[in-house]
Amino acid sequence: MAKITIRDIAKQSGVSTATVSRVLNNSPKVSPEVRSTILRVIEELGYHPSQAARELKNKSSKTIALVIADGTNEYYFQIAQAIIHAIQEEGYTLFICNSFNNSEIERNYLMMLSERKIDGLVLNSCGGNNELIVSLSQKIPTVLIHRRIDHPGFVGDFANADFGISTYEMTMELIRNRHTKIGIICGPTQFSSAAERLQQFKRAMASIHITVDRDYRYFLEGPHDSAFGYEALEQFLRLPHPPTALVAAHNETCIGALRYCRDHNIPIPETLSIVAPCNVNLCDLFYVQPTYALPDTWALGFRIGQMLLERIQSENQLLNREAIYIPRIIQGNSVSCPGDPR
Repeated sequence: MAKITIRDIAKQSGVSTATVSRVLNNSPKVSPEVRSTILRVIEELGYHPSQAARELKNKSSKTIALVIADGTNEYYFQIAQAIIHAIQEEGYTLFICNSFNNSEIERNYLMMLSERKIDGLVLNSCGGNNELIVSLSQKIPTVLIHRRIDHPGFVGDFANADFGISTYEMTMELIRNRHTKIGIICGPTQFSSAAERLQQFKRAMASIHITVDRDYRYFLEGPHDSAFGYEALEQFLRLPHPPTALVAAHNETCIGALRYCRDHNIPIPETLSIVAPCNVNLCDLFYVQPTYALPDTWALGFRIGQMLLERIQSENQLLNREAIYIPRIIQGNSVSCPGDPR
């Protein structure tokens, strides 16, 4: 006779496996009617959870950890709110750690969280800990956010807003406005998030037969901060033939570039058009409304929470999955044709 599983009980009862799990663990968040139905089906099918499974379940800390690389980025806290909403009904709490883009701090957090026996991990890695992350993913249900880990041993899911496609669409908008001298301020391309944006920028520029490589005069790569955005634009504008448009591929570098324009009285978009294929904090940009990408952080965060719960509650190892959301382009007043007085 085939072994009876929670899925069998859920199917027979007309409920989800999560609801069956709540009944088995005496959760109060199940109505008396549904509880009665599930218990009746359990008795009819002769289901008996093993003692080992019960002991393993009792060791649950009901804690999920979110480790982010940049605690100053509002994007991740919006996602965190949605994760909390997704997991709290199952009795889980979210523990948030900020690695400050420091791989050693991230490593210490990961080691500490492993010892605390968390039930799940959501990780925005700053890099440098791939082997440790792969090892942990084989023991702890894991969802990566924003930055992939290209390793065959990784077990888990990946979720992200596709700012790469936003980069392509915004670069094409600049091209449609007759720009050809287009600069890009890019993050560290060792990370998949920055590499994907650069790749999509290259694809757009190839449509007008311009090759973007390390010798492309309007390309600068550096850290995700406003100081680099400020300095990078200064370098571009000192060139004999400066760019007429700029793709600032990260919110902080965009803010830095806009501050430079403000400090040096560079009119936007009359002298320089700027687009930001990222979620820009508009509170800081009081003098211009850049065209930018708005991700659905609520849908993304909620799906991350769901994916993690599915891994935690699954009796079998799930295949690696991806959840990719396309940001919405918000048109501002930062783009015009070269020399257009607007």
